[in-house]
Amino acid sequence: MTVNHLQTFVTSDGLLSVATQRAPDRRAADRIAFATDHWPELAAAAWEGFQRHGAGAVVLWRQASPSRWRRAAFAPERLWYTTQVHVLPGISREAFDGWEAAQIEAYDPRTEAVVVFVEGNRLFGVRLTGSPSPPDARARAGTSLN
Repeated sequence: MTVNHLQTFVTSDGLLSVATQRAPDRRAADRIAFATDHWPELAAAAWEGFQRHGAGAVVLWRQASPSRWRRAAFAPERLWYTTQVHVLPGISREAFDGWEAAQIEAYDPRTEAVVVFVEGNRLFGVRLTGSPSPPDARARAGTSLN
């Protein structure tokens, strides 16, 4: 599966490109804003995960989606690293062949990170490229990430 939508943002560290499967709706735009606000931390976690486990994605998980009537910024309950999208809680095995799984197979961990947002049974993935690179972000972090 290919990237169908690409946005570039200016951050305090430089440019950050965000690839998604399709043009984001309002909820997805909130998730992208979270990723751009936290890029150095996500990049460091992605590099640490790659070093320990191989190609994969940083997962930002929350048990349920907020009500569509309530506009709330994304706030993850847990963060972890996975090498297979279809094993995430609440996600169907069909995700094995989905866009996010394809990104895990195709990204370059030295320059990119795959981040997957999971809310209940909803899955939304992004592929990020920017400054700092994942290895540089990890070096800046200085200590082991849990």
